[in-house]
Amino acid sequence: MYIALLSGWYTPWMCFHYTRSMKEFISFEQICKDCKTLSEHIQAFGADKIVAISRGGLVPAAIIANLLNIRYVGSIALASYDEDKKQSDIVCLAQPNVEIDEKTVFIDDLYDRGQTYKYVKEHFPQAKVAVIYNKNKNAKLDFPAKFMDSDLWLVFPWEVE
Repeated sequence: MYIALLSGWYTPWMCFHYTRSMKEFISFEQICKDCKTLSEHIQAFGADKIVAISRGGLVPAAIIANLLNIRYVGSIALASYDEDKKQSDIVCLAQPNVEIDEKTVFIDDLYDRGQTYKYVKEHFPQAKVAVIYNKNKNAKLDFPAKFMDSDLWLVFPWEVE
């Protein structure tokens, strides 16, 4: 970063790219602990269906469904990153495979810019959305989420390289 500034070819994009390259590796044990905390809020709400938002929400949804003994679990396939891991518009690859009602909770791993969250709230207004981690302190969420620094790139245990 310092060399780029001295040589005169610094751009604001480089600063964004540089800060986003700081990674926070989250252990499976931490995921389980944070899912347990979130599941207590979902249980208090009285959810009877879970829809995992693929792919990031698949593992958390399974953990939470197990903790709450919810057997009615479905999924929706949404994509907000292209092949180069750059954020793009939300694309629905597969609709939910369960009937959505006011006791349905969609589960995702992360609220970053909020595109996925907003997509679900817009297309399924009767349902609630839960995320484990929130990187936007101004986000209005249906359930409390663990706050994480917005400059970190979160790496989950299921993201095998």
